[in-house]
Amino acid sequence: MIKTMIFSASAGKETDTTLFKTTEDNSQVEQIVFKENNKQSLHKVYNKAIDFALQEDVQRLVLVHDDVILESYSERKLDKLFKKFDVIGCAGSTEASLKLPALWHLMGGGFGSGNLHGAVAHGDEKQKHMTAFGVYPKRVVLLDGVFLAIHRRVFEKIRFDEDCPSKWHFYDLDYSMQCHKAGFKLGVGDILITHNSPGLTSFTDEFNKGQEWFLDKWKTK
Repeated sequence: MIKTMIFSASAGKETDTTLFKTTEDNSQVEQIVFKENNKQSLHKVYNKAIDFALQEDVQRLVLVHDDVILESYSERKLDKLFKKFDVIGCAGSTEASLKLPALWHLMGGGFGSGNLHGAVAHGDEKQKHMTAFGVYPKRVVLLDGVFLAIHRRVFEKIRFDEDCPSKWHFYDLDYSMQCHKAGFKLGVGDILITHNSPGLTSFTDEFNKGQEWFLDKWKTK
């Protein structure tokens, strides 16, 4: 039995990613880096990860971006967090006001609202800065998909929606909404990561199509 599987979907570029900065108690972790999904969507690739996890009796599935360094990951920390939550992230919001633009932190009320929680470092090995959203651990409604730890009791029942027309966006918000509506507990925990990306820098046609799909799907439910 694999206790935890870490799955990172790479867009085909050569990169040394999902590095463990701490290795305490990680003997039961299998790290799988999928490097051939540049023409597939994250929705589809993450469902492949779910299929593999179910087949191999994986108990916890960690989905992480390919430009992330895991700074403080440990199995003991996940053990503790999974006693409170079913899906764990590094950042999220306690509110989900479905509106334009459909970004988790803005739908959560934005900075200063008191609805945002977690922290993510941005940068690289040489220099980084911390974006502090708010206090944690905290139960939330929406999670940022840069890091998602999902318990088997969830991914046995809930999959990513491959009908989304955006390959790289809204997989996390839609999955969050599915889990929340199903009664699972989503939470932000003290999992520190460094994300070597500035995040979304423009609203592309792909993003806009996914945004329309996401709002149409959930505004009617």
